[in-house]
Amino acid sequence: MGKNRKLVFMSFSLACVISIITCVIVDFAINRHITWSTYAILSVPFGWLVLSPLLIKNHGFLLSLCSLTLFVLPYLFLLDKITPVVSWFVPLGIPSAAVGMPAIWAIYLLFRFLKTNLWHKSAATVFIAGAVNLLIGYQIDVILEAGPISISTVLSSAGCAIIAVALFLLGRKWSHAKRAEQVS
Repeated sequence: MGKNRKLVFMSFSLACVISIITCVIVDFAINRHITWSTYAILSVPFGWLVLSPLLIKNHGFLLSLCSLTLFVLPYLFLLDKITPVVSWFVPLGIPSAAVGMPAIWAIYLLFRFLKTNLWHKSAATVFIAGAVNLLIGYQIDVILEAGPISISTVLSSAGCAIIAVALFLLGRKWSHAKRAEQVS
């Protein structure tokens, strides 16, 4: 790790520790015991575990995704334990991670290995995000017994589909214009 990367790593780590300490002090000063700062005590280290690999020169993004994949379920499990609602980890946390993580990996692989223009990659990313939104929204509606699927979930997923089509068409137009420019 280069000198600048080490400095950024140390600064980021120090900022994480300071943020946790600050939250605990403020929480204790206001409530006379630890309440809401448990979210920071749990979430800041999770963020550090996921983001700090980005500072590794080669393969940092890949290592960050591996870290996210490895730690997301333990994080959600522990988060479930400190939230005041009835357990949501099994009915919502696991299915959300099971849908979200493959989607994140698919988007990474799409940008890393697919040889197409940025418009088409962006269209696929927005489409995947809409599909993930639909699947997780459906799971939430089932848990809340709110009916088959909420209108807001349908509308936001439909919006993603429309944007994905628009991006795809812009990509086609861009590709055709680029080919025409190369021919002339």
